[in-house]
Amino acid sequence: MAFSLSEAGVTFAAIYLSVVVYTVTNGRPARRYVDQLRKRGLVHAVTKLPSDAVIDNMITAVSRDFPETDMFYLDFWPLSVPTHVITNPEAAIQANQMHNLDKPPLLHDLMMDLAGGPHMFMTSEKDENYILSLVPRIVEEVSTYSEMLRSRADDGNMFSLDEATLRLTFDLIGRTVLDSKLGYQGGPNPLADAMRSQIFWHSFGNEVNPWTRWHPLGDNRYIGEELDKRYAEKRNAAVGDKNRSVISLALDSYLQDTHTNAESNKMDDVLRRYATYQIRIFLFAGHDSTSTTICYCYYLLSKNPEAMALIRKEHNEVLGTDVSSAAAQISAKPNLLNKLPYTTAVIKETLRPSSMRLGRPGVELTDRHGARYPEEGCHVWILHMALHRNPRYWPEPNAFKPERWLVGPEHPLHPAKGAWRPFEHGIRNYIGQTLAMVNVKTLLALTLTEFDVKDAYVDWDATHPTRNLKRVDGERAYCTERGGMHPADGFPCKVLVRDRE
Repeated sequence: MAFSLSEAGVTFAAIYLSVVVYTVTNGRPARRYVDQLRKRGLVHAVTKLPSDAVIDNMITAVSRDFPETDMFYLDFWPLSVPTHVITNPEAAIQANQMHNLDKPPLLHDLMMDLAGGPHMFMTSEKDENYILSLVPRIVEEVSTYSEMLRSRADDGNMFSLDEATLRLTFDLIGRTVLDSKLGYQGGPNPLADAMRSQIFWHSFGNEVNPWTRWHPLGDNRYIGEELDKRYAEKRNAAVGDKNRSVISLALDSYLQDTHTNAESNKMDDVLRRYATYQIRIFLFAGHDSTSTTICYCYYLLSKNPEAMALIRKEHNEVLGTDVSSAAAQISAKPNLLNKLPYTTAVIKETLRPSSMRLGRPGVELTDRHGARYPEEGCHVWILHMALHRNPRYWPEPNAFKPERWLVGPEHPLHPAKGAWRPFEHGIRNYIGQTLAMVNVKTLLALTLTEFDVKDAYVDWDATHPTRNLKRVDGERAYCTERGGMHPADGFPCKVLVRDRE
Protein backbone atom coordinates (compact mmCIF):
# COMPACT_ATOMS: atom_id res chain seq x y z
CA MET A 1 0.00 0.00 0.00
CA ALA A 2 2.85 2.37 0.90
CA PHE A 3 4.47 1.62 -2.42
CA SER A 4 1.27 2.55 -4.29
CA LEU A 5 0.97 5.81 -2.36
CA SER A 6 4.59 6.60 -3.14
CA GLU A 7 3.99 6.00 -6.83
CA ALA A 8 0.94 8.26 -6.73
CA GLY A 9 2.94 10.95 -4.97
CA VAL A 10 5.70 10.83 -7.56
CA THR A 11 3.14 11.02 -10.37
CA PHE A 12 1.39 14.00 -8.78
CA ALA A 13 4.72 15.75 -8.19
CA ALA A 14 5.71 15.21 -11.83
CA ILE A 15 2.41 16.65 -13.06
CA TYR A 16 2.70 19.62 -10.70
CA LEU A 17 6.28 20.29 -11.79
CA SER A 18 5.25 20.14 -15.46
CA VAL A 19 2.53 22.73 -14.86
CA VAL A 20 4.98 25.01 -13.04
CA VAL A 21 7.61 24.70 -15.79
CA TYR A 22 4.99 25.35 -18.49
CA THR A 23 3.64 28.40 -16.67
CA VAL A 24 7.08 29.90 -16.06
CA THR A 25 8.38 29.14 -19.55
CA ASN A 26 5.33 30.31 -21.48
CA GLY A 27 3.46 32.48 -19.02
CA ARG A 28 6.08 35.08 -18.10
CA PRO A 29 6.86 36.18 -21.69
CA ALA A 30 3.12 36.22 -22.43
CA ARG A 31 2.44 38.36 -19.35
CA ARG A 32 5.15 40.88 -20.31
CA TYR A 33 3.70 41.17 -23.80
CA VAL A 34 0.12 41.51 -22.51
CA ASP A 35 1.21 44.17 -19.99
CA GLN A 36 2.65 46.20 -22.85
CA LEU A 37 -0.61 45.89 -24.81
CA ARG A 38 -2.72 46.69 -21.73
CA LYS A 39 -0.87 49.98 -21.25
CA ARG A 40 -2.13 50.91 -24.71
CA GLY A 41 -5.70 49.95 -23.75
CA LEU A 42 -5.80 47.14 -26.31
CA VAL A 43 -6.45 44.09 -24.10
CA HIS A 44 -9.72 42.66 -22.85
CA ALA A 45 -9.92 39.74 -20.38
CA VAL A 46 -12.59 37.09 -20.71
CA THR A 47 -13.86 36.18 -17.25
CA LYS A 48 -17.02 34.18 -17.92
CA LEU A 49 -18.29 31.80 -20.58
CA PRO A 50 -21.68 30.11 -21.00
CA SER A 51 -21.55 26.48 -19.90
CA ASP A 52 -22.06 24.91 -23.33
CA ALA A 53 -22.11 27.82 -25.81
CA VAL A 54 -19.29 27.97 -28.33
CA ILE A 55 -16.72 30.59 -27.31
CA ASP A 56 -17.53 32.68 -30.40
CA ASN A 57 -20.78 33.74 -28.71
CA MET A 58 -18.95 35.24 -25.74
CA ILE A 59 -16.22 36.92 -27.79
CA THR A 60 -18.90 38.40 -30.04
CA ALA A 61 -20.47 39.94 -26.93
CA VAL A 62 -17.05 41.31 -25.91
CA SER A 63 -16.58 42.82 -29.38
CA ARG A 64 -19.52 45.15 -28.78
CA ASP A 65 -17.35 47.05 -26.32
CA PHE A 66 -15.04 48.11 -29.19
CA PRO A 67 -17.32 49.73 -31.79
CA GLU A 68 -14.79 52.41 -32.72
CA THR A 69 -11.98 50.05 -33.70
CA ASP A 70 -13.67 46.66 -34.35
CA MET A 71 -10.36 45.15 -33.16
CA PHE A 72 -9.02 44.21 -29.72
CA TYR A 73 -6.66 41.84 -27.91
CA LEU A 74 -7.87 39.04 -25.64
CA ASP A 75 -5.80 37.79 -22.71
CA PHE A 76 -6.13 33.99 -22.37
CA TRP A 77 -3.22 33.60 -19.95
CA PRO A 78 -2.12 31.04 -18.79
CA LEU A 79 -3.82 28.88 -21.40
CA SER A 80 -2.53 30.62 -24.50
CA VAL A 81 -0.72 33.58 -26.00
CA PRO A 82 -2.71 36.81 -26.55
CA THR A 83 -5.31 36.72 -29.31
CA HIS A 84 -5.98 39.66 -31.60
CA VAL A 85 -9.67 39.59 -32.51
CA ILE A 86 -10.77 41.19 -35.79
CA THR A 87 -14.38 42.08 -36.53
CA ASN A 88 -14.04 44.35 -39.56
CA PRO A 89 -13.48 43.43 -43.23
CA GLU A 90 -10.55 45.79 -43.85
CA ALA A 91 -8.34 44.18 -41.19
CA ALA A 92 -9.55 40.71 -42.23
CA ILE A 93 -8.31 41.43 -45.75
CA GLN A 94 -4.97 42.58 -44.33
CA ALA A 95 -4.55 39.41 -42.23
CA ASN A 96 -5.76 36.83 -44.70
CA GLN A 97 -4.98 38.25 -48.13
CA MET A 98 -2.28 40.94 -47.85
CA HIS A 99 -0.08 39.22 -45.25
CA ASN A 100 -1.47 35.65 -45.56
CA LEU A 101 -0.71 34.91 -41.91
CA ASP A 102 0.00 31.28 -41.06
CA LYS A 103 -2.31 29.06 -39.05
CA PRO A 104 -1.12 28.62 -35.44
CA PRO A 105 0.40 25.31 -34.21
CA LEU A 106 -2.78 24.45 -32.28
CA LEU A 107 -4.75 24.31 -35.55
CA HIS A 108 -1.93 22.42 -37.25
CA ASP A 109 -2.03 19.82 -34.46
CA LEU A 110 -5.81 19.59 -34.71
CA MET A 111 -5.69 18.94 -38.44
CA MET A 112 -2.93 16.36 -37.93
CA ASP A 113 -5.25 14.54 -35.54
CA LEU A 114 -8.21 14.71 -37.90
CA ALA A 115 -6.40 14.12 -41.20
CA GLY A 116 -3.69 11.77 -39.96
CA GLY A 117 -1.00 13.72 -41.82
CA PRO A 118 -0.24 16.66 -44.13
CA HIS A 119 -3.10 17.89 -46.23
CA MET A 120 -3.76 20.01 -49.30
CA PHE A 121 -6.65 20.18 -51.73
CA MET A 122 -5.87 19.42 -55.35
CA THR A 123 -9.04 18.63 -57.29
CA SER A 124 -11.14 20.03 -60.11
CA GLU A 125 -13.77 21.03 -57.55
CA LYS A 126 -14.13 24.55 -58.94
CA ASP A 127 -15.21 23.14 -62.32
CA GLU A 128 -18.98 23.71 -62.28
CA ASN A 129 -19.63 20.94 -64.79
CA TYR A 130 -17.77 18.51 -62.56
CA ILE A 131 -19.85 19.50 -59.53
CA LEU A 132 -23.11 19.22 -61.44
CA SER A 133 -22.13 15.73 -62.63
CA LEU A 134 -22.29 14.66 -58.97
CA VAL A 135 -25.88 15.84 -58.51
CA PRO A 136 -27.60 12.48 -59.26
CA ARG A 137 -25.64 10.90 -56.39
CA ILE A 138 -26.55 13.82 -54.14
CA VAL A 139 -30.22 13.47 -55.07
CA GLU A 140 -30.15 9.77 -54.21
CA GLU A 141 -28.84 10.43 -50.69
CA VAL A 142 -31.22 13.37 -50.16
CA SER A 143 -34.11 11.11 -51.21
CA THR A 144 -33.16 8.75 -48.38
CA TYR A 145 -33.21 11.75 -46.04
CA SER A 146 -36.68 12.70 -47.32
CA GLU A 147 -37.89 9.20 -46.51
CA MET A 148 -36.60 9.69 -42.97
CA LEU A 149 -38.50 12.98 -42.67
CA ARG A 150 -41.65 11.26 -43.93
CA SER A 151 -41.25 8.54 -41.33
CA ARG A 152 -40.71 11.11 -38.58
CA ALA A 153 -43.80 12.99 -39.69
CA ASP A 154 -45.82 9.77 -39.47
CA ASP A 155 -44.78 8.96 -35.90
CA GLY A 156 -44.92 12.60 -34.73
CA ASN A 157 -42.09 12.13 -32.26
CA MET A 158 -39.37 14.63 -31.41
CA PHE A 159 -35.90 13.80 -32.76
CA SER A 160 -32.46 15.36 -33.20
CA LEU A 161 -32.24 17.08 -36.57
CA ASP A 162 -28.51 17.62 -36.05
CA GLU A 163 -27.85 13.88 -35.69
CA ALA A 164 -30.03 12.92 -38.66
CA THR A 165 -28.45 15.59 -40.86
CA LEU A 166 -24.88 14.70 -39.85
CA ARG A 167 -25.61 11.17 -41.07
CA LEU A 168 -26.91 12.56 -44.36
CA THR A 169 -23.91 14.79 -44.97
CA PHE A 170 -21.48 11.97 -44.21
CA ASP A 171 -23.26 9.87 -46.83
CA LEU A 172 -23.10 12.79 -49.28
CA ILE A 173 -19.35 13.15 -48.87
CA GLY A 174 -18.94 9.38 -49.09
CA ARG A 175 -20.69 9.34 -52.46
CA THR A 176 -19.01 12.41 -53.96
CA VAL A 177 -15.50 11.95 -52.56
CA LEU A 178 -15.01 8.23 -51.87
CA ASP A 179 -17.42 7.01 -54.55
CA SER A 180 -18.79 4.75 -51.83
CA LYS A 181 -22.25 4.20 -50.36
CA LEU A 182 -21.58 4.46 -46.63
CA GLY A 183 -25.21 3.85 -45.67
CA TYR A 184 -24.78 5.91 -42.52
CA GLN A 185 -28.37 7.16 -42.65
CA GLY A 186 -29.53 3.58 -42.27
CA GLY A 187 -27.19 2.42 -39.52
CA PRO A 188 -23.61 2.36 -38.19
CA ASN A 189 -20.58 2.81 -40.43
CA PRO A 190 -17.09 2.19 -39.01
CA LEU A 191 -15.45 5.12 -40.82
CA ALA A 192 -18.18 7.63 -39.94
CA ASP A 193 -18.43 6.51 -36.31
CA ALA A 194 -14.65 6.61 -35.81
CA MET A 195 -14.18 10.01 -37.44
CA ARG A 196 -17.05 11.61 -35.55
CA SER A 197 -15.84 10.33 -32.20
CA GLN A 198 -12.38 11.70 -32.96
CA ILE A 199 -13.76 15.09 -33.97
CA PHE A 200 -15.54 15.36 -30.61
CA TRP A 201 -12.21 14.74 -28.80
CA HIS A 202 -10.32 17.58 -30.44
CA SER A 203 -10.90 20.45 -28.04
CA PHE A 204 -8.65 19.63 -25.11
CA GLY A 205 -5.93 17.12 -24.29
CA ASN A 206 -4.98 15.92 -27.74
CA GLU A 207 -1.47 17.27 -27.43
CA VAL A 208 -0.79 14.96 -24.47
CA ASN A 209 -2.98 12.00 -25.47
CA PRO A 210 -1.11 9.58 -27.75
CA TRP A 211 -4.28 7.56 -28.35
CA THR A 212 -5.86 10.54 -30.10
CA ARG A 213 -2.91 10.84 -32.46
CA TRP A 214 -2.74 7.13 -33.29
CA HIS A 215 -6.47 6.50 -33.40
CA PRO A 216 -6.66 7.56 -37.12
CA LEU A 217 -4.97 4.30 -38.11
CA GLY A 218 -8.35 2.53 -38.18
CA ASP A 219 -9.84 5.26 -40.40
CA ASN A 220 -6.79 5.19 -42.66
CA ARG A 221 -7.14 1.44 -43.14
CA TYR A 222 -10.78 1.80 -44.20
CA ILE A 223 -9.99 4.63 -46.63
CA GLY A 224 -6.93 2.81 -47.95
CA GLU A 225 -9.01 -0.24 -48.79
CA GLU A 226 -11.47 1.96 -50.68
CA LEU A 227 -8.57 3.56 -52.56
CA ASP A 228 -7.24 0.14 -53.55
CA LYS A 229 -10.66 -0.90 -54.85
CA ARG A 230 -11.06 2.26 -56.92
CA TYR A 231 -7.50 2.01 -58.23
CA ALA A 232 -8.00 -1.57 -59.38
CA GLU A 233 -11.28 -0.57 -61.03
CA LYS A 234 -9.56 2.33 -62.81
CA ARG A 235 -6.77 0.13 -64.13
CA ASN A 236 -9.33 -2.27 -65.58
CA ALA A 237 -11.97 0.29 -66.63
CA ALA A 238 -13.04 0.66 -70.21
CA VAL A 239 -12.05 3.78 -72.12
CA GLY A 240 -14.54 6.57 -71.55
CA ASP A 241 -15.34 5.66 -67.95
CA LYS A 242 -17.53 8.53 -66.67
CA ASN A 243 -16.94 8.11 -62.92
CA ARG A 244 -16.52 11.64 -61.59
CA SER A 245 -16.00 11.31 -57.82
CA VAL A 246 -13.11 13.20 -56.21
CA ILE A 247 -11.20 9.98 -55.64
CA SER A 248 -11.80 8.93 -59.24
CA LEU A 249 -10.48 12.22 -60.62
CA ALA A 250 -7.40 11.99 -58.40
CA LEU A 251 -6.66 8.48 -59.65
CA ASP A 252 -7.21 9.56 -63.27
CA SER A 253 -4.60 12.28 -62.79
CA TYR A 254 -2.19 9.84 -61.14
CA LEU A 255 -2.50 7.28 -63.95
CA GLN A 256 -1.96 9.98 -66.58
CA ASP A 257 1.04 11.57 -64.89
CA THR A 258 2.95 8.42 -63.91
CA HIS A 259 4.32 5.43 -65.76
CA THR A 260 2.77 2.67 -63.70
CA ASN A 261 3.37 -1.04 -64.07
CA ALA A 262 0.63 -2.33 -66.34
CA GLU A 263 0.49 -5.57 -64.36
CA SER A 264 0.13 -3.87 -60.98
CA ASN A 265 -3.24 -3.21 -59.37
CA LYS A 266 -1.64 -1.62 -56.30
CA MET A 267 -1.06 2.08 -55.73
CA ASP A 268 2.26 3.63 -54.87
CA ASP A 269 2.52 3.65 -51.05
CA VAL A 270 3.38 7.35 -50.84
CA LEU A 271 0.43 8.35 -53.04
CA ARG A 272 -1.87 6.05 -51.10
CA ARG A 273 -0.86 7.65 -47.81
CA TYR A 274 -1.24 11.23 -49.03
CA ALA A 275 -4.53 10.50 -50.80
CA THR A 276 -5.82 9.13 -47.51
CA TYR A 277 -4.97 12.41 -45.77
CA GLN A 278 -6.86 14.44 -48.38
CA ILE A 279 -9.94 12.23 -48.18
CA ARG A 280 -10.02 12.50 -44.39
CA ILE A 281 -10.02 16.30 -44.69
CA PHE A 282 -12.87 16.22 -47.22
CA LEU A 283 -14.85 13.96 -44.88
CA PHE A 284 -14.23 16.22 -41.88
CA ALA A 285 -14.70 19.61 -43.53
CA GLY A 286 -17.48 18.49 -45.85
CA HIS A 287 -19.92 16.86 -43.47
CA ASP A 288 -19.72 18.86 -40.24
CA SER A 289 -20.30 22.45 -41.35
CA THR A 290 -22.75 21.43 -44.10
CA SER A 291 -24.96 19.68 -41.56
CA THR A 292 -25.09 22.73 -39.29
CA THR A 293 -25.90 25.00 -42.23
CA ILE A 294 -28.84 22.77 -43.17
CA CYS A 295 -30.20 22.79 -39.60
CA TYR A 296 -30.04 26.58 -39.39
CA CYS A 297 -31.61 26.98 -42.85
CA TYR A 298 -34.64 25.03 -41.63
CA TYR A 299 -34.68 26.95 -38.36
CA LEU A 300 -34.37 30.46 -39.79
CA LEU A 301 -36.90 29.79 -42.53
CA SER A 302 -39.39 28.44 -39.97
CA LYS A 303 -38.97 31.68 -37.99
CA ASN A 304 -39.35 33.88 -41.08
CA PRO A 305 -42.55 32.88 -42.92
CA GLU A 306 -42.15 35.53 -45.63
CA ALA A 307 -38.77 34.12 -46.61
CA MET A 308 -40.20 30.59 -46.48
CA ALA A 309 -43.03 31.59 -48.81
CA LEU A 310 -40.58 33.13 -51.28
CA ILE A 311 -38.24 30.15 -51.39
CA ARG A 312 -41.15 27.74 -51.87
CA LYS A 313 -42.53 29.96 -54.62
CA GLU A 314 -39.16 29.79 -56.38
CA HIS A 315 -39.07 25.99 -56.10
CA ASN A 316 -42.60 25.69 -57.49
CA GLU A 317 -41.77 27.97 -60.42
CA VAL A 318 -38.60 26.05 -61.35
CA LEU A 319 -39.55 22.47 -60.43
CA GLY A 320 -43.36 22.55 -60.50
CA THR A 321 -45.74 21.66 -57.71
CA ASP A 322 -45.49 17.87 -58.05
CA VAL A 323 -43.00 16.98 -55.32
CA SER A 324 -42.76 13.39 -56.57
CA SER A 325 -41.09 14.53 -59.81
CA ALA A 326 -38.62 17.04 -58.35
CA ALA A 327 -35.83 14.53 -57.65
CA ALA A 328 -35.97 13.09 -61.16
CA GLN A 329 -35.96 16.58 -62.68
CA ILE A 330 -32.87 17.70 -60.76
CA SER A 331 -31.04 14.44 -61.51
CA ALA A 332 -31.76 14.76 -65.22
CA LYS A 333 -31.11 18.51 -65.39
CA PRO A 334 -28.70 19.57 -62.61
CA ASN A 335 -28.51 23.04 -64.17
CA LEU A 336 -31.94 23.69 -62.67
CA LEU A 337 -30.09 24.38 -59.42
CA ASN A 338 -28.56 27.46 -61.07
CA LYS A 339 -32.08 28.87 -61.49
CA LEU A 340 -32.61 29.17 -57.72
CA PRO A 341 -31.11 32.58 -56.79
CA TYR A 342 -33.33 33.09 -53.76
CA THR A 343 -32.35 29.66 -52.42
CA THR A 344 -28.70 30.63 -52.80
CA ALA A 345 -29.42 33.88 -50.96
CA VAL A 346 -31.04 31.97 -48.08
CA ILE A 347 -27.96 29.77 -47.72
CA LYS A 348 -25.61 32.76 -47.78
CA GLU A 349 -27.69 34.55 -45.16
CA THR A 350 -27.47 31.47 -42.92
CA LEU A 351 -23.72 30.83 -42.97
CA ARG A 352 -21.74 31.87 -39.87
CA PRO A 353 -18.39 30.02 -39.21
CA SER A 354 -14.99 31.25 -37.80
CA SER A 355 -11.20 31.24 -38.39
CA MET A 356 -7.80 31.89 -36.72
CA ARG A 357 -4.26 32.86 -37.85
CA LEU A 358 -0.77 33.17 -36.34
CA GLY A 359 0.91 36.59 -36.09
CA ARG A 360 4.38 37.22 -37.55
CA PRO A 361 7.24 39.51 -36.45
CA GLY A 362 7.13 42.84 -38.25
CA VAL A 363 3.46 42.51 -39.23
CA GLU A 364 1.06 45.17 -37.95
CA LEU A 365 -2.62 45.50 -38.80
CA THR A 366 -4.36 48.87 -38.77
CA ASP A 367 -7.89 49.80 -37.77
CA ARG A 368 -10.05 52.30 -39.63
CA HIS A 369 -8.51 55.19 -37.64
CA GLY A 370 -4.96 54.20 -38.63
CA ALA A 371 -3.96 52.81 -35.20
CA ARG A 372 -1.40 50.00 -35.49
CA TYR A 373 -1.82 46.60 -33.84
CA PRO A 374 1.36 44.47 -33.58
CA GLU A 375 0.87 40.78 -34.39
CA GLU A 376 4.15 39.22 -33.24
CA GLY A 377 3.51 36.56 -30.59
CA CYS A 378 -0.27 36.67 -31.08
CA HIS A 379 -2.99 34.54 -32.51
CA VAL A 380 -5.08 36.48 -35.02
CA TRP A 381 -8.76 35.58 -34.98
CA ILE A 382 -11.08 36.81 -37.71
CA LEU A 383 -14.27 36.44 -35.68
CA HIS A 384 -16.85 35.79 -38.37
CA MET A 385 -19.76 35.58 -35.94
CA ALA A 386 -19.10 39.18 -34.87
CA LEU A 387 -18.04 40.44 -38.30
CA HIS A 388 -21.21 39.04 -39.88
CA ARG A 389 -23.29 40.91 -37.29
CA ASN A 390 -21.34 44.16 -37.22
CA PRO A 391 -23.90 46.96 -37.75
CA ARG A 392 -21.24 49.15 -39.35
CA TYR A 393 -21.15 46.79 -42.35
CA TRP A 394 -24.51 45.00 -42.12
CA PRO A 395 -27.76 47.01 -41.96
CA GLU A 396 -30.19 45.21 -39.64
CA PRO A 397 -27.46 42.71 -38.72
CA ASN A 398 -29.67 40.43 -36.62
CA ALA A 399 -32.50 40.26 -39.15
CA PHE A 400 -32.79 37.36 -41.59
CA LYS A 401 -32.81 39.10 -44.96
CA PRO A 402 -31.91 36.90 -47.95
CA GLU A 403 -32.71 39.85 -50.22
CA ARG A 404 -29.42 41.51 -49.23
CA TRP A 405 -27.81 39.02 -51.66
CA LEU A 406 -30.10 39.97 -54.53
CA VAL A 407 -29.69 43.78 -54.57
CA GLY A 408 -27.08 45.83 -56.41
CA PRO A 409 -24.03 47.54 -54.83
CA GLU A 410 -25.88 50.86 -54.67
CA HIS A 411 -28.50 49.41 -52.29
CA PRO A 412 -27.97 49.93 -48.51
CA LEU A 413 -28.46 46.20 -47.86
CA HIS A 414 -25.68 45.16 -50.25
CA PRO A 415 -22.79 43.53 -48.28
CA ALA A 416 -19.60 45.56 -47.91
CA LYS A 417 -16.50 44.27 -49.68
CA GLY A 418 -14.84 41.50 -47.68
CA ALA A 419 -17.53 41.49 -44.97
CA TRP A 420 -18.91 38.02 -45.80
CA ARG A 421 -16.22 35.39 -45.19
CA PRO A 422 -17.70 31.97 -44.33
CA PHE A 423 -15.42 30.28 -46.88
CA GLU A 424 -12.68 32.91 -46.41
CA HIS A 425 -10.83 34.63 -49.27
CA GLY A 426 -7.49 34.53 -51.03
CA ILE A 427 -5.19 31.54 -50.71
CA ARG A 428 -7.24 30.26 -47.73
CA ASN A 429 -10.43 30.13 -49.80
CA TYR A 430 -12.21 26.83 -49.05
CA ILE A 431 -12.08 24.73 -52.20
CA GLY A 432 -15.13 22.67 -51.23
CA GLN A 433 -17.54 25.61 -51.15
CA THR A 434 -19.19 24.92 -54.52
CA LEU A 435 -19.91 21.30 -53.62
CA ALA A 436 -21.21 22.35 -50.19
CA MET A 437 -23.56 24.91 -51.75
CA VAL A 438 -24.88 22.35 -54.25
CA ASN A 439 -25.48 19.84 -51.44
CA VAL A 440 -27.53 22.32 -49.40
CA LYS A 441 -29.36 23.73 -52.41
CA THR A 442 -30.40 20.26 -53.56
CA LEU A 443 -31.68 19.34 -50.11
CA LEU A 444 -33.73 22.52 -49.70
CA ALA A 445 -35.21 22.15 -53.18
CA LEU A 446 -36.32 18.57 -52.46
CA THR A 447 -37.68 18.99 -48.93
CA LEU A 448 -39.10 22.46 -48.30
CA THR A 449 -42.11 22.04 -50.58
CA GLU A 450 -43.16 18.81 -48.87
CA PHE A 451 -42.21 19.31 -45.21
CA ASP A 452 -42.47 21.75 -42.34
CA VAL A 453 -39.51 21.27 -39.99
CA LYS A 454 -40.12 23.02 -36.65
CA ASP A 455 -37.87 23.22 -33.62
CA ALA A 456 -39.18 21.46 -30.49
CA TYR A 457 -37.16 23.25 -27.82
CA VAL A 458 -40.27 23.82 -25.68
CA ASP A 459 -40.91 20.07 -25.56
CA TRP A 460 -37.21 19.33 -25.04
CA ASP A 461 -36.90 21.75 -22.12
CA ALA A 462 -40.04 20.31 -20.53
CA THR A 463 -38.51 16.82 -20.53
CA HIS A 464 -34.95 17.99 -19.73
CA PRO A 465 -35.38 20.58 -16.94
CA THR A 466 -32.27 22.48 -15.87
CA ARG A 467 -31.36 25.55 -13.85
CA ASN A 468 -28.65 26.49 -16.34
CA LEU A 469 -29.10 29.39 -18.72
CA LYS A 470 -30.16 28.02 -22.11
CA ARG A 471 -30.19 31.14 -24.26
CA VAL A 472 -27.59 33.38 -25.87
CA ASP A 473 -28.85 36.86 -26.77
CA GLY A 474 -32.36 35.46 -26.32
CA GLU A 475 -31.70 32.70 -28.85
CA ARG A 476 -32.50 29.10 -27.83
CA ALA A 477 -30.86 27.47 -30.86
CA TYR A 478 -27.48 28.99 -30.02
CA CYS A 479 -24.23 27.45 -31.25
CA THR A 480 -22.42 24.83 -29.19
CA GLU A 481 -19.15 23.10 -30.02
CA ARG A 482 -18.94 19.46 -31.03
CA GLY A 483 -15.94 19.55 -33.36
CA GLY A 484 -17.50 22.37 -35.35
CA MET A 485 -20.45 24.57 -34.44
CA HIS A 486 -23.75 22.77 -33.85
CA PRO A 487 -27.18 23.94 -32.65
CA ALA A 488 -27.80 23.49 -28.93
CA ASP A 489 -29.02 20.10 -27.68
CA GLY A 490 -28.84 18.59 -31.16
CA PHE A 491 -31.69 20.77 -32.44
CA PRO A 492 -34.76 18.83 -31.23
CA CYS A 493 -37.50 19.10 -33.83
CA LYS A 494 -40.74 17.71 -35.20
CA VAL A 495 -41.76 17.31 -38.84
CA LEU A 496 -45.11 17.75 -40.55
CA VAL A 497 -46.05 16.85 -44.11
CA ARG A 498 -47.50 20.03 -45.57
CA ASP A 499 -51.12 20.29 -46.62
CA ARG A 500 -50.81 22.08 -49.96
CA GLU A 501 -54.43 21.79 -51.04
